[in-house]
Amino acid sequence: MKFIGAVIIIALFLLGGFLLANWNTLTTPTPLSFLLFEAEGPVGLIFLGVTLVFVALFTSYALILRTTMLMEARRYAHELEAQRKLADSAETSRIEQLREQIALEFARLHTANQDTHASLMARTEGMEQSLKKSLDEATNSLSAYVGEVEEKLDRVLPRIDV
Repeated sequence: MKFIGAVIIIALFLLGGFLLANWNTLTTPTPLSFLLFEAEGPVGLIFLGVTLVFVALFTSYALILRTTMLMEARRYAHELEAQRKLADSAETSRIEQLREQIALEFARLHTANQDTHASLMARTEGMEQSLKKSLDEATNSLSAYVGEVEEKLDRVLPRIDV
């Protein structure tokens, strides 16, 4: 944009120099036809005036376009910021929901772990009691067998006095 601005300024200076050099020719009256009537006037000044009006119109059009573009850019920036805030709040909400869900899941797992632990402890105690009972029965059976064997040995073998 700076290059185009410099070219426009140089072109305006060259046009100004051309106008000053040919001022007498531009201001010379000439017969003019306006289709419905005829008049006499300086053609160069009329074209210069029309050119200046077009330059003013194009400049104002460019300024209006630039202003409209800046206003739309600002509006888009505000909308983008609003959408960003909305997305951030939605993300925060989802994170909070996820945090609550994780906490509930951990509580459920903790409860299930405690229930499993209690069940295992009860089964272990039951197995321990069953094992003690089996050991007691085995000990009693073994004692009975040993007693029977001693009794048979006592009957079969004569008593040796020493």
